[in-house]
Amino acid sequence: MNKKLIVSAGLMVTLSMPLVGCGGQQAPAAQAETKTDDKAAESSSDFDAVAFYNGTWRGSVETTGQTVYGTAGGSEQMVDVILNEDGTAETKPCKNHEDLLTEEGTWEATDDKSVTVKLPSGDIVLTVVDETNMTGDPTAFGIDGFDVLNFTLY
Repeated sequence: MNKKLIVSAGLMVTLSMPLVGCGGQQAPAAQAETKTDDKAAESSSDFDAVAFYNGTWRGSVETTGQTVYGTAGGSEQMVDVILNEDGTAETKPCKNHEDLLTEEGTWEATDDKSVTVKLPSGDIVLTVVDETNMTGDPTAFGIDGFDVLNFTLY
């Protein structure tokens, strides 16, 4: 009987060790859940669109071509979208692309996923990639022959 008691006590001590070792901290799964909840709460109520998007966003397209050394690639700067702190917006073509969309309007964003630029010619939706990059539809700016217009905070 004494032997069973000792084995049982040893088993209890062994099983309780991970609990004691935690020091009262949340398990990793619980921590991850809390972070996700905090991000969701931040997105819905504390998101500051002006601080996140305010500035000049330079739009460019990826280009490829033939050189004497083979195929070369790069990017061609096409248009700037300026999102002002007061909610106004404007589009300005880059050098050598003066024929592209030049308009003034407003902009709005309610989350960190997209920006809507409201112009007299129509709304343009820019999709957020990360804090310094967005993408848009080139045809909305009068650019044909490309799948995507990449914007970088300039």
